[in-house]
Amino acid sequence: MKSKQVGYVLIALIVIGLAGLVVRLVAAGSNELVLEGILPIAPEVIDRVTITSSDNETELEKVAGVWLIGRDPAFGPKLQALWTATVDIDGAQLVAENPANHSRMGVGDGQGIRVAFWLGDFKQEEFIVGKWSPDVRLCYLRRPKRDQVYGIPCPLTNIFDTDPNGWRNPVVVSIPRDAVEMVEFSYPNEAFVLRRAGRGWTIDSGSGDEPADIFAVNAVLSNIEVLVARDFAGPEDTEGLDFTGADGISVRVTPLADTGFPTTRVRFLPRDDTSFFAKTPDKSTIFVIDVAVTRSLLLSSRDFTGQN
Repeated sequence: MKSKQVGYVLIALIVIGLAGLVVRLVAAGSNELVLEGILPIAPEVIDRVTITSSDNETELEKVAGVWLIGRDPAFGPKLQALWTATVDIDGAQLVAENPANHSRMGVGDGQGIRVAFWLGDFKQEEFIVGKWSPDVRLCYLRRPKRDQVYGIPCPLTNIFDTDPNGWRNPVVVSIPRDAVEMVEFSYPNEAFVLRRAGRGWTIDSGSGDEPADIFAVNAVLSNIEVLVARDFAGPEDTEGLDFTGADGISVRVTPLADTGFPTTRVRFLPRDDTSFFAKTPDKSTIFVIDVAVTRSLLLSSRDFTGQN
């Protein structure tokens, strides 16, 4: 082989070697810049999620394809936010590597929230989730015993909520106003019925129908459209409660026949000066609702007849 040809071959080998080195460097760099190689943590794969902090803990469990918090189905929108964030974990962007930054970001040992994804008794993955800032709207997360900290989009502060009540459905009743045909009120001292009549409404408190004040009716329908509790009562608060006793209040909502919504009754019981207990027949949950929320729902017959 001539010397010139030998030179060409050497140059080619050098170029190939450099190209391979560049590829390896790029590959190594990409592995450091994003979180890769995690086990599947999709809701179709795992069957349990534990979310733990130093002072609280919650467990979501999949039973027969339904995610439960305790005995109750977990709140759909809250679950959706969790799974959306989970999708972003695989491929999350690196934001820090120096352990000196862990404490500041809330992902140091003994800090943050530990989120574990389980398949049976096997822990698929675990992450420490740190501080959330409304300015950047990122969740910082770190694998235990690793230095790298990654960031995923978190539009809400409580996606990884350690409070079990945060995963329960706070909606007491939700029926669109156009679907309501009749509302029956029963108080300790009176009972009356609101009925849809064409484009208007009537009230019957025992002496026949008369026109009902449309502003008062709209206030009631607005609450029926979405009535949200502020909290959930614990067993220690509800033992011995009698919603059908002398102090009980009932609001029964009958939808139009062709809407597909079920008839729903919400029973209320005074809790204190600022709140009510409330329950519906289809849920074991006992809700706590602020008096301020019920002021435009628990109206008297006089509110509908203009006799105030």
